[in-house]
Amino acid sequence: MSKGKKIALWVVSILLAAMFLFSGGSKLFALDKVKPMFVQYGYPAWFAILIGTSEALGALGLLVPRLAGLAAAGLSIIMVGAVYTHFSHNEFTHGLTPLVLLILLIGVCYVRFTEAKA
Repeated sequence: MSKGKKIALWVVSILLAAMFLFSGGSKLFALDKVKPMFVQYGYPAWFAILIGTSEALGALGLLVPRLAGLAAAGLSIIMVGAVYTHFSHNEFTHGLTPLVLLILLIGVCYVRFTEAKA
């Protein structure tokens, strides 16, 4: 992989990690506000803790090259769920952010897994 591609991969990975660390942390530190939103969408309240923890740990995984592909894959699953949830509740503008994050995560996942094979 060229030096420019490595730099781009790291920039995208760091920005994604910051986004998910902020998102997961805000869920975990404001559970009293987040749990009712999850219940409103039809999920159990404990699911907010699971998603917040998964996002925070996934963010850390994105920064470890050996774990980055798996972390991106796991976070992609969460983003598929977020896109589905927002789109199924006719919140199309809210669903755009997870959709963009999903596309970026798939890119990181692809590059990390193809890099591991080389």
